[in-house]
Amino acid sequence: MRKFFTAVGCAALMLPLLPATAVSQEESGDLGMVMMVEVAPAHRAAYREAIEGLGEAAAAAGVTDYSWHFWSTDTGYVLYYPINDFAYFDDPDQLWRSFDGTDGEAGRDEFYAAMQATPTHTSTEIIESIPSLEYWPEGYSDVGAIHLHYEYVDDANEEAWMENAAAWIAFFEKIGYPYGVRAYRTRIGDDRMTWAIFVPSLSDFHSDASWDDLIEAAGAGAEMEALNDDWNAVVDRMEHISAGFMESMTYNPGDM
Repeated sequence: MRKFFTAVGCAALMLPLLPATAVSQEESGDLGMVMMVEVAPAHRAAYREAIEGLGEAAAAAGVTDYSWHFWSTDTGYVLYYPINDFAYFDDPDQLWRSFDGTDGEAGRDEFYAAMQATPTHTSTEIIESIPSLEYWPEGYSDVGAIHLHYEYVDDANEEAWMENAAAWIAFFEKIGYPYGVRAYRTRIGDDRMTWAIFVPSLSDFHSDASWDDLIEAAGAGAEMEALNDDWNAVVDRMEHISAGFMESMTYNPGDM
């Protein structure tokens, strides 16, 4: 993980290559680093224990300015690490220095050793939330799993995608969709948009009660078909994964 944080600092050097006008015209959201971690089943327990140990070390060190969130997949884990802005990459080791001279320093060093001994395959990207494309029912907090839609959109169709996405947000409101939904754009990584659907469990996500029954009750079947037609016209390719929330591996002091 330490190598990851350092490596992404180098990746951030590519930022000036992004069109300045495109970045300035898009609404600003929350930034985060996402790591897809593939871990062989034989090493899964060791990896999980190392991450859990890092959380304990962070608590012992009194780390409060950083958090990380883990989700379990069929092949490993998804890590989400929030950052304030791209200036973070000017000093990507700042998290690790916060352990120096604290009761958590030894635990951090044990984590380093465990990571070196645990074979993994990783890929990373930087994503940014799109504030206008968020639907979150009031009081909803029962998040136990996440379903991710990766949507690859040609630059010429991005505006049309945004319009279609806004219509989907309105559709969620109309049918009273019970779960939280957020959209993200990739800043560094594969050129794609991402929908994240936060659900209590994957069985809840796939149940008729959370989708088909709501659409029927709202009389919104024709509207959904039209939205799907518009979506198919602008999305070149779609991939999806599901993951379960790993509370024991997540470090989120004060639920920040």
